[in-house]
Amino acid sequence: MPKYELMYILSSAVTDNDVPTVATEVDKFLKDNGGTVLTQEMMGKKKLAYPIKKTRNGFYVLETFNLEGRKLQPLDDKLRSMEPIIRYLVVNIEDQELRAAKDRKIQEKMRATRKPPKVEEIAVPEVKLTESEREQKIEQALESEDLAK
Repeated sequence: MPKYELMYILSSAVTDNDVPTVATEVDKFLKDNGGTVLTQEMMGKKKLAYPIKKTRNGFYVLETFNLEGRKLQPLDDKLRSMEPIIRYLVVNIEDQELRAAKDRKIQEKMRATRKPPKVEEIAVPEVKLTESEREQKIEQALESEDLAK
């Protein structure tokens, strides 16, 4: 069975005491449809970037589970019909990992064929002065009119 990740946001109208009830309802639905919940993480209440259904804060829940692909549509229907859930996203983790591995290979190929940028060094002539010559240059600079202005 493919491995999926589900993140959903509960409305701020749901009290902190009712959050586990909603989460167990989702878990029960998954188990009733032949899925197995691997992990569940209550991420807590966070401020949303923009209001969703007149809600400024939401409680985030992240679950990892196994479920047959053909059973995703009933899960989607169930999540859509649940009043406390204002947003959700289901991602196939295996597909995501395959895409990430493919992208890493492509990036490595690109790095191998890419030439490093040319860095031109500017040759600065090294001037060696004796102690007395250095003192003379400093005195000249201090006495010049450019510095006095």
